[in-house]
Amino acid sequence: MKKQLSEVRPSAQEQQKRDYLNTVNQFIDVSYHREKDGFEDRKKTAKSIMDKELYEQFYPSEKFVYGDSYTSIPNDLQLYVQQYDGGQEEVEVIAEFTNHLVIKDENVDDQTHDIIKVSLRKEENKWVVYSIEELKTEIMK
Repeated sequence: MKKQLSEVRPSAQEQQKRDYLNTVNQFIDVSYHREKDGFEDRKKTAKSIMDKELYEQFYPSEKFVYGDSYTSIPNDLQLYVQQYDGGQEEVEVIAEFTNHLVIKDENVDDQTHDIIKVSLRKEENKWVVYSIEELKTEIMK
């Protein structure tokens, strides 16, 4: 029985859902994870999953502009989805996560609790993030 279950492919609808959730996961990583190390790779990924306008908002310059001692790393990511019936060309996902910001040179070590709404649309058979709305950001004590 287990072997049969593992061979069952997800429905097209379920596969679409997995695809756009994977895109949101990547988006959180490339847009909220900020540090010099890995910047070029994140930038390259961002270009493939964001529309041009949003990409330019998150990556306004060619180089990492925050300095060597700046890191911002998202974790504890939870995603909440709207009902997905399989035919939509646009979807919205609510992402909730903790963001850990450290700026060594300025003695900053903060954690924020962030909730954002991520809007995606289907373009050439893949999901692209075209808009985000920050619903809540609060510094955790």
